[in-house]
Amino acid sequence: MTSPLTENPSLRGQRKNDTIPRILAFEMQIGGHHPSYIRNIAKLWAQRQLPARIEFLVTPAFLQDHSDVVEEVGQRWPDRIEIVSITEAEHQRIESAGWRREFEGWKTFCQYARRKHADHGVLMYSDHFQLPLLFGQTSPCPMSCVYFRPTFHYSQWLEHQSDWKQWIAGTRKKLLLKQVLKVKQLKYLFCLDEFVPDYIDREFDTHVRPLTLPDSFVRHETSDQHVQQLRQELGIDPGRTILLLLGIMDSRKGPEQLLDAALRLPTESQRKLCLLLVGKLAPAIEDSVMQKVHELRSLGAAQVVMHNEYVSDTFVQHYYELADVALTTYQQHKGMSSALVRAGLAGVPVLSSSYGLMGEIVRRHKLGITVDTANPENFASGLDRAVNGQAATAFDPGKSLAFADQHSPDALGDTLEDWVARIRGIAAAAHGPAAGDPTSPNR
Repeated sequence: MTSPLTENPSLRGQRKNDTIPRILAFEMQIGGHHPSYIRNIAKLWAQRQLPARIEFLVTPAFLQDHSDVVEEVGQRWPDRIEIVSITEAEHQRIESAGWRREFEGWKTFCQYARRKHADHGVLMYSDHFQLPLLFGQTSPCPMSCVYFRPTFHYSQWLEHQSDWKQWIAGTRKKLLLKQVLKVKQLKYLFCLDEFVPDYIDREFDTHVRPLTLPDSFVRHETSDQHVQQLRQELGIDPGRTILLLLGIMDSRKGPEQLLDAALRLPTESQRKLCLLLVGKLAPAIEDSVMQKVHELRSLGAAQVVMHNEYVSDTFVQHYYELADVALTTYQQHKGMSSALVRAGLAGVPVLSSSYGLMGEIVRRHKLGITVDTANPENFASGLDRAVNGQAATAFDPGKSLAFADQHSPDALGDTLEDWVARIRGIAAAAHGPAAGDPTSPNR
């Protein structure tokens, strides 16, 4: 486990005779997919032997909660890839800053970037750092940002019905991004939303180059034997249609609305259904979910199987291979979900929320069917269609697999390789003869 910078003098400053650019990637988040992103990038960095040094600057809690990631990354390519932490005192100062939390985080990043003589900085989750980028101190180095949840373009999709509050929120995001894209030190904007780069090119006048970031993950092998063994361990009845909802079971994932929809199903459809809920239940909704599960089970028709625990990335894909339909029926989810990629990789149709990016991806790539999950009757109708095989009729296996390939490790590796080439050009222009910007990447 790598010590904080201030506790490890060997990490201070730029080593002499460095000939490759040094990248400092700042990550304040510790949950969800964020550790996996670091692991995936580090793995591809080592496999491709990218000609740059990258250090992930994280919080002390990250080192504690994800020691497996820290250890794995440290073994990849220690001369080029490293995870370092801010100090506990710095972390406490950030967390106690209240509404200025992101400003304090940005200030800390800038201090480390100067101390380490970083050639390029990366905000791994830039959504909350837009105001600091505009009104905080100037970055000591050129920057790239990963933008997760743009919503300003959702209204362009015909099936998306936006109320006035959503319209105001989208307009605010668009105006804010317009100003952020004027920041001189910002060079590249990564986005998991495949439609945003073209939108920015079309709607914004900016020097910043928008790039699509594949939502990749480490692919673990599965086998029919392992999948059948999982089915037996879960005790799934033969002949049932398995509908899978996987992930942290919080209100955003919508397990309560899903169970309400299942309760509205005709008895004949309930007899065909196995509802498979996999992931740790959030304490705030645990009692409500368990009450609805008990109510559904008491009807004696549907099967509900719960695995109320965190599932390692190593085993997640087995659940998607087991399922007949993958559920991404979240409540007005903003942004991308790797569940769509995992379903595509498994060749499984999805029943998705019609809202926003995920609904548009499902429609455009023929991944399954969409439903308004905020409307109980519509949700129940969509669930009934999925139980009775209609998700498969709207599913194109070829397009689904092509979609998964767009988010493969190779796709992410190609994106990183092209980006590093660009950064080297920027660093060379700053430290030596002008190198120019490499040619445009494929998006």
